[in-house]
Amino acid sequence: MALLLASCVHSLGALPASWEGDRSIVFPSFHAQSALQVGTESRPYELGGRLLQAVRVAMDDFIPPGSNEERPCRGRPEAYRSRVIRQGDVFFILIHEDPEACGAQYVGVDTDARYAVSLDGRILRRSVGAEPELPLSSEPADAGVPDAGDAPHPPIPSGPLDGGTL
Repeated sequence: MALLLASCVHSLGALPASWEGDRSIVFPSFHAQSALQVGTESRPYELGGRLLQAVRVAMDDFIPPGSNEERPCRGRPEAYRSRVIRQGDVFFILIHEDPEACGAQYVGVDTDARYAVSLDGRILRRSVGAEPELPLSSEPADAGVPDAGDAPHPPIPSGPLDGGTL
């Protein structure tokens, strides 16, 4: 089950902007299943301390803490949503724009960030902007193998075509 938390123009804080971390860590598909949206109903939810720490660490890296009064709407944590998936000892966190938060009609391009955060709160991997969810294969693309029943196409004539007669 994925967890959606309503919660960053982002400047990436604690780590150097070019840092990505352990590229062997593969991010899961955050939209493969529907998420439980926390905070939409008047019922209690219990969130573990490690989960909250992981989301805070990722959000603090995405938007370093500071005064929200001086920031534009898109530079504030409440302008974003977070999806969280826990796999073993790692929380995978997707931070993406909340299109309703700042009254924008369109969601920005390359504004997502993905994090892998350990149970002890260390960022293991970070990916900001447009990057495929699955690693690109180093294998050449396969156009497929023709079926035995496929007939070869007739050659294309090299001269002018007249459209034929009826």
